[in-house]
Amino acid sequence: MSSKRGLISGGTSGDAKDKDDIFRTVFDKIQTGILIIDTDSHIIVDANPVAEEIIGLPRDRIIGKTCHNFVCPAQEGQCPITDKHQDLDRTERVIINARGEQVSILKTVAKARVGGKEYLIESFIEITDRKRAEERRVALLAYMNEAVSRVSKPMELTIANLQNIVDVAKTGIYDAEDLRMQLQIQTNNIRQMVKNLKEISDKVTNEETDIPDAFKEYFSGK
Repeated sequence: MSSKRGLISGGTSGDAKDKDDIFRTVFDKIQTGILIIDTDSHIIVDANPVAEEIIGLPRDRIIGKTCHNFVCPAQEGQCPITDKHQDLDRTERVIINARGEQVSILKTVAKARVGGKEYLIESFIEITDRKRAEERRVALLAYMNEAVSRVSKPMELTIANLQNIVDVAKTGIYDAEDLRMQLQIQTNNIRQMVKNLKEISDKVTNEETDIPDAFKEYFSGK
């Protein structure tokens, strides 16, 4: 059996061939990247089309290479499955595809015996969009927290001060000029809060570098 053809290459006759054809069809059509890896050598013996797409290389350039070149960041001799005897079930990893891009994946590795030999079946899905959405959400929350903190405390103090002015006015005993000055101070405080919010808006509009990209995209509608 040629390594270029892969481990799942079809039988020769009868029911065996039919079963192999079914497995080959499922292997090729399933919407999950799958690599079949020799447990002893860590050589990839088969890869399905989704694995090709995520890795960014055709199947014949994947088969025959070690898994360390692609979806396993561990160094040789440090395999979490065969060397450290760990379980990998829906574990997040980051790989570098053939274009040099970081790709986030969620992968599971299981052992299986095929034709009397043990293999690692490594299945994975790309979650780059999910990770970007999560990072975008975190960036938005962090920056919104900054915006709120710039306003909430001063606003609480202004409300308290205005309530004090109201209480004094209710007594009927007050100095009109002093009351006017106190109201002017609170007016200035409110103006400063509006200015703080405008500064945040301007930073987003001008795309300043200290603003998270996700925040700029959100408010600019990109």
